[in-house]
Amino acid sequence: MPGTEFLLEVRCEEIPARMLQPAIQELATRLFEELMALNLAPSEMETGFTPRRLILMLKGLDSQERDRDEELIGPPVKAAFDGEGRPTRAAEGFARKCGVEVGALQRLETDKGEYLAATRRVVGRPVSEVLAQVVPPIVEGLSWAKTMRWGVGEGPWVRPIHGLVALCDGEVVPCSVFDVQSSNETCGHLVLSPRSFAVRNIADYRRKIARRQIVMRFEERRQRLQDQLEKAAEVLGGGLVRDPELLDRLTAICEIPGIVVGRFDPAFLSLPREVLITSLRDHQSALMLESKGMLLPNFITVMDRPDDPKGRVQAGNEWVVAARLEDARFFFNEDRKTSLKQRRQRLDSLTFHAKLGSYAEKTRRITELTEEICESLGWRHEVEEAITASGLLKVDLTSEMVKEFTSLQGIVGGLYAEREEYPTAVWQAIYDQYLPASTEDSMPRGRVGQATALADRIDTLVGMFGLGLIPSGSRDPFGLRRAGQGVIRIVLEAELPLDLDLIAGKSVLLYGDLLDRSGKEILADLRAFLQDRVRHLLGLRGYAYDTIEAALAVGSSNLPELLARVDAVHTVREEPDFLSVVLAAKRIANILKEAPDHDLEDAVLKEPAEQDLHSAAEALRADIDRAEKRGDYETCLRDIAKLSEPLERFFVEVLVMDENRELRNNRIALLQRIQRMISRTARLTEVVVDKSEHRDRGESKSTG
Repeated sequence: MPGTEFLLEVRCEEIPARMLQPAIQELATRLFEELMALNLAPSEMETGFTPRRLILMLKGLDSQERDRDEELIGPPVKAAFDGEGRPTRAAEGFARKCGVEVGALQRLETDKGEYLAATRRVVGRPVSEVLAQVVPPIVEGLSWAKTMRWGVGEGPWVRPIHGLVALCDGEVVPCSVFDVQSSNETCGHLVLSPRSFAVRNIADYRRKIARRQIVMRFEERRQRLQDQLEKAAEVLGGGLVRDPELLDRLTAICEIPGIVVGRFDPAFLSLPREVLITSLRDHQSALMLESKGMLLPNFITVMDRPDDPKGRVQAGNEWVVAARLEDARFFFNEDRKTSLKQRRQRLDSLTFHAKLGSYAEKTRRITELTEEICESLGWRHEVEEAITASGLLKVDLTSEMVKEFTSLQGIVGGLYAEREEYPTAVWQAIYDQYLPASTEDSMPRGRVGQATALADRIDTLVGMFGLGLIPSGSRDPFGLRRAGQGVIRIVLEAELPLDLDLIAGKSVLLYGDLLDRSGKEILADLRAFLQDRVRHLLGLRGYAYDTIEAALAVGSSNLPELLARVDAVHTVREEPDFLSVVLAAKRIANILKEAPDHDLEDAVLKEPAEQDLHSAAEALRADIDRAEKRGDYETCLRDIAKLSEPLERFFVEVLVMDENRELRNNRIALLQRIQRMISRTARLTEVVVDKSEHRDRGESKSTG
């Protein structure tokens, strides 16, 4: 059965592009959950949005709620009847409410005592009546980053609402949102097709919207724009400078996917590539073109209409672009009049954080921390350039270019350093200082870039943690999760054998008495925070959570070593002998729980099974030591797996908790020694094992 359909369109003034996708997702999710709770969930749901409308289409709804029994709880029995058993006003009132006689009321035993109760048959409402009740509060309650009021106080909402289409099987669902009444009428494009028109149902709405060239689905609109952009670029003899984020923004700011191609004075091509692209991107939401790695004096953007017959849209865009590029050239030329070394003096007047001092103080800390990192890694040849780069890392914050284009922080400093003929490693380190900002970003180039990027992030993390500004929930105003993720990615991907605890401890000392918390508290919280970033990044690489936890539990702050341990567990974890040892490790952990340490005495080992286990472990110890010293953790785990058979035999033939205290304590001591040995590479108790699956593997191994 096709079921009932529902069309909802909320038409308003232009919503900022960044808010559209979250809004339609929230609207769809909340309405679906409301209907699901009422057993009215649709079989199909489709969403759409343009800058001036949110669209939701549901199909496969039941025509009405199901009839149901509703249990009503009344007054306590002791309050419902007097001492002689006669009903009180409370009982009579409850009976009237339920539409029955007092004698027909039930008695219900609860945790709070005995209460009167009744069961009432509730006839299901038509779905249109349900929608009229649930839709308005959902629409009015959508979450917005910014809101406003209009008229005589309507709102708050992101923008004034002008129309509300709410149709259930062609009939208007009577409801209102901020005093805007629902109807079956909407309109097209604000300029090209502003006259209102009526729609009968979802199919009719689709046809009439499409006839006015409006594309309501974001994905379709994006693809159409992409096709037009690529075709226009090809005609101009180049290709698009790829920018998926900007393409999403362009898609969101138009209803009709049309493009406009513009041109600017080729003299502006003397500006750095990054400045040109950012200026057009930030100020005009325009994409640039390139050919053979060289930018062309052209740009493309959207115009929310299919054509530009009189060329006014193109002329307007070209006029604005010329003005913006002229500004950029002015800022660039003005900045170049002051060297980076001279700019460094201005960092004293630029505050990093009210409690953590100026950027000049941050620069001094970064420089010392950079030197510490280089020395820890044995990078003696890079120290001088790393110190130079760290001293200039933040000077572009005083430039006019960065004040105008904040997204060019670091990049501008790198460009200026290159033009001032600083060594390649120095200007690249300044340029790359904010890399990686995401899991997809490239890494800082070279050792100097890696050292300065690490020092900058660790200084920020320690400072903010020292003030107790630790991210919680979704709040992270200082971008500390991104900074932590950057630290982990750099250390892991560059395979730096760096003790992060040691470097963070040095950073705490460099802050002196500026921090509110003790070094011990800061380092404990920071260690846990960075471990969470490790879990996240290794999870993205496909490692199972228990594999990661098994390696993390060893407590290594050397991340390349940690990764080697994770990879070793990942490689051998499915091997039957290793799984047997994992199960034995869990059993050992249970036996030794809260047991005091005991000394092992070889002479007290009486049973052959315990003697054999001890001999096998001692024979393997030297092999495991050698493998661990050379970082061959896979061999370590496979050597440990060789204890599988003697451990199984031990647990079958030996009673650990013997009544004889001397035997019991000596067997506990043996297991404690085994536990220490098998837990050096990874804490095997963290590995999750399906016992039935392991048993099947063991049987297949024995029969094979």
